[in-house]
Amino acid sequence: MDKKKLFLNKWEMVIGLEVHVQLNSKTKMFTPTEWSYGESPNTQICPITLGYPGTLPMINSEAVRKGILVGLSLNCNINNITKFSRKHYFYPDLPKGYQITQFESPLCENGFIDIENKKIRILRAHLEEDAGKSIHTLEGDALIDYNRCGAPLLEIVSEPDMSSADEAMEYLKSLKEIISSIGASDCNMEKGNLRVDLNISVMPIGSKTFGTRREVKNVNSFRNVEKAIHHEYNYQCSIIESGEKIDQETLLWDDNSEVTKSIRTKEDAHDYRYFPEPDLPPLKVSNELIEEIKNTMPELPNQIRLDLYENYKLNKEQIDYLLGNRELLNYYRQLCAQNFKNSIKYYNWLSIEVVKYLKDKNLSILEFPIAIKDLRQLIDLEINNKIDHSMAKKIFSKLVSSDQKFSEIINDIQTENNSSDDLKDCIDSILKENQEEYNRLINGEIKLVNFFIGLVMKASKGKYSPADISKYLNQKFNV
Repeated sequence: MDKKKLFLNKWEMVIGLEVHVQLNSKTKMFTPTEWSYGESPNTQICPITLGYPGTLPMINSEAVRKGILVGLSLNCNINNITKFSRKHYFYPDLPKGYQITQFESPLCENGFIDIENKKIRILRAHLEEDAGKSIHTLEGDALIDYNRCGAPLLEIVSEPDMSSADEAMEYLKSLKEIISSIGASDCNMEKGNLRVDLNISVMPIGSKTFGTRREVKNVNSFRNVEKAIHHEYNYQCSIIESGEKIDQETLLWDDNSEVTKSIRTKEDAHDYRYFPEPDLPPLKVSNELIEEIKNTMPELPNQIRLDLYENYKLNKEQIDYLLGNRELLNYYRQLCAQNFKNSIKYYNWLSIEVVKYLKDKNLSILEFPIAIKDLRQLIDLEINNKIDHSMAKKIFSKLVSSDQKFSEIINDIQTENNSSDDLKDCIDSILKENQEEYNRLINGEIKLVNFFIGLVMKASKGKYSPADISKYLNQKFNV
């Protein structure tokens, strides 16, 4: 039995997560300065975010609304009176020497997320401003880009309710799915729009007393969160079983070595010298505003999952695929138009034929050239056995490559089919009229194909092309 399995029989993980979500408002949290990802360094700055003397912050109302929206989607209570504080620490990426955040009276409190067979409680979700970004060069220099400094953040703090890496992954995926679905953030971890701080400790199985926790800061992917959990669990169990004591520390995850590295002794709240932000009065959130936001909330992922499972009869993999692409989901629901009986067939067409076309052309579903009603009508023709799948794909190809209307394409196809039937009748008639040559062709005298092509062309007065006549004869005689 390996060491990890031995630990699992004796020690229990205790995991809490602090997730920093960058809200997608156009301006920063306490200044009207606009900001966006990918701009040239230090081009989206202003005296307020840089902490110039005499400057005063102002609250971004759009960030407040999006914070409330996230809180409601996470089943939180929204506080009517919420306050801002100064959190002091001295890093180069924080030019003021403090961060404006919420300490007492946060915007959102006491929420939860349901994951499989478990409820993960959310202690609080509070608004704050982001720090700048440190960039370390190969030459050993440290550069600071202040574009991100002051961007609106919502920090979502869970209770230490998770006891495995799988639960932590499920919680994070559910959280990301919810926030993305309501449009508060795209949660793109590569851009830093979602960042995770991991708190983990271990305690004897059955104990009610938590061990000393260690915090891993700014883990930049779910995969690394999972790795960091496993590493810290094994490390802490090994330290305890060797008779040593766990120290409370702040750590960084080294993705190359796949280990955590200490950067400082962990601070407690008093180390940050919190005090009320003197330049911002308490923020009052009315019940009317809360109700307004609640009434305009989009459908949440759990509601969508239930609907797609019960009404559309999709499986988990299919539902996950649609939830990962909300524009495709919206198109699918319109395609079905409450016709749940054919929902699987519609899904297969959308996820195979339509998606393949979109990928080949590098288009989004919003740019798809076929009208929903036309695609539905096409699929229905196949469902009702009026055309086979090969013919349906042929019609689909014409729809996406021409400006012809659906009805015109159907008429052309029918004309082609009728013309093809006429051609076959014409050829068969000529063969019967020339029985001797027909028998020789059957016996392998292939050159007679050209003889019959000439006869058919003459009899039809050039109505049919030599290529179509040749194709039919070749198929008929396996030439």
